[in-house]
Order: sequence, then structure tokens, then C-alpha cells
Amino acid sequence: MKLFIKKCTVFFLILCLIFFPLGVGLDPYNIFHWRHIRNNGVEPNKSYVKMMNIINNPERFDSFLFGSSRAGFFDVSKMNDGKYYDMAYSEGLPGEHLQNIKDMLDRGIKIKNITMGVDDISYFVDPDFHSDQLYRKAFPWDGTLSDKAGFYLSYLDLITLSQSIEVIMDHKNTDPGYGERLLETGTENLSIKTDFHYDKTDPTWSDYYYPREKSLEEIAEIVSICRDNNINLRIFTNPINGYTYQKDIANGYIVFLRRLADVTPYWNFSGFNNVTLDMTNYYETSHFSPAVADQVIDRIYNDRGDTELLRQGFGMYVTKENVEELTDILYGQAVNFDLPVDTYPDTLNKTEEE
Repeated sequence: MKLFIKKCTVFFLILCLIFFPLGVGLDPYNIFHWRHIRNNGVEPNKSYVKMMNIINNPERFDSFLFGSSRAGFFDVSKMNDGKYYDMAYSEGLPGEHLQNIKDMLDRGIKIKNITMGVDDISYFVDPDFHSDQLYRKAFPWDGTLSDKAGFYLSYLDLITLSQSIEVIMDHKNTDPGYGERLLETGTENLSIKTDFHYDKTDPTWSDYYYPREKSLEEIAEIVSICRDNNINLRIFTNPINGYTYQKDIANGYIVFLRRLADVTPYWNFSGFNNVTLDMTNYYETSHFSPAVADQVIDRIYNDRGDTELLRQGFGMYVTKENVEELTDILYGQAVNFDLPVDTYPDTLNKTEEE
């Protein structure tokens, strides 16, 4: 029995000596090479990379843009009251932003401004769903040594490495500035032209999307933390592509916008309007172009907006006092499109099985 245990131990050590260097060297998600990001075709864990960048450069930025990947196409240099860094990452959620903000403050990061984009993803996705997704997995900054070791070991799985090799081998790097930009500004490539394919008009929707009340509580906690720490907080709703927005409002998104006003004032860019119905403004039915982001910045930071768009609710500053005005506009738009507008009671916090 002792001989067997010895053989198993030796075999395990040999495996570690072979595969640990391989996993760290290959590093498809850029966990072990976050200072030198490689554009290898695998989506990096941007949440981890960006937090490492901030924590290791605590005085470089004083302002942050949070949101899902849709917020990745903002030219943060045009946000003119601070040194901004774009913290956007795939399906970034209020609960995850809340934890990021807490981790920054706990480590002495001084924050002047936080601007946060919210949308259907913010409301319909549970952060727990990301725990097993390597490009979205949150690092346990305040966890135990075992928790942190478990995080890193999850990126050394042989099946994952094998699948990643296939992607890396087939990838052609057409964006040589990718890694530097990710650390300098946090944004996506703002020079990419939109090329929406009109034959692909399905909404951006996943089977794990369900209304989640707790998201409003998480946003409320962000509001409270910013107030307590004298952080200037701005919240806006993303200009969701019209095809996706149809699906959203059939599942209670307008109710979310109404309840959001009870938590915090915000700038609304959601709805059927001249921006969200113009497919040349989008890369697909999810991500809007830098030109649209410029309109959002101009409205929020320079108080400028197109009269017709404002009439459509695009750029409207929403408070408890005028939120019914917004919802009247949005419900009216939905009726014109002959859509169900309030199925929220039928979908509230339902599980996929239900």
C-alpha cells in the first residue's frame, strides 16, 4: 500500500512538472500574463486583468466606467472630469461592479467618479452563473489562500488547455494594439467599423435570462457606498438594439426602468428611437458603436442632446418625479410595435425549470 501511495505521489508530481508550466505558458485567458496581454483568440478574463491593473497602479486613474461589454466602446478620454479607465467586461453585472468597488476602496484606491451603464443584462443575469465561466469568473480578492489557489488551478485544466490550443492555432491577430489598449484605457478597438448583417436579426438573448430583483438592491448599495465615500456616481441605461429590446420589454424590462428610478436618478437611452432602430449603429444586436457612445457621453457630460431623440426618451434624465413620463413614452412605443409590454409578473425570478 505504501509503495502504491509513493508511485501515485511521484506520478502526480511528474504531471505537475509537465502540465503546470504548460498551462502557465499557454495561459489562454491571460491570467498569468496580465501585464503582457496576448491577443490569442480566447476572450481574456477582463474582470481579473482590469482589477489587477488598477490595484497595481493605484494612482493612475481616479474615475471608472463600469458595465457589460457594451460599455467597452466608449472613448473614455472624452469623459472630461477625471482620469477614466473602462472597467467593462463580458456580461459585467451590478453585483460584480459592487464587489470591484469594495475591493478598490479596501485597497486604498481613491475614486473620484463612477459612471455605470445598466441594461437588460444587469437585470436578467445572476452573477452566480459566471462562477464556472473562465472568462467571467470573479477572483476572490478577500478570500482564503485556498480560494485563490482554486481560482488559478481552474485555469490549468487539461481539457480547457486542449480546446484553447485549437482556437489559438486558428487565430490571426488583426489588432496588434489589443494588449496595450486593454491596460491603457480598458476599451475595445474604437476604430472597428460597424458591419451589421441584416439577415441576422435575432435578439441577443440566452436561456438563463430571468428578471432578478436583487440587481436593484445591488445598485442601491453602490449608490450608498458612493454617497458615503464622496464618489460622484452617474448611472445610465444602454441604448439596446431594437431587436433585443423587443424581447426585453416582453419580459419586464420597462418595469425595471420604473423601479430603478426609486433607487437612483439615471439617464435613459433605452427604447425604440432613431438610434436603436438604425442598424448601422450596431455591430450586431448587442454592441453599439463608438459613435453612439459619443452621443451618450455628450448628453451626460456636456448636457447636449438632439430634440427629437429626447422626445423619444433617448437621453432623458429620469427621477422618481418624472419616471411615469418615461414609461408612458416607452409603453406607447411598444404598443405601436404591437408587442406585449408587461409580462413581468409571469417571469419574475422564475427558474428555467419553472
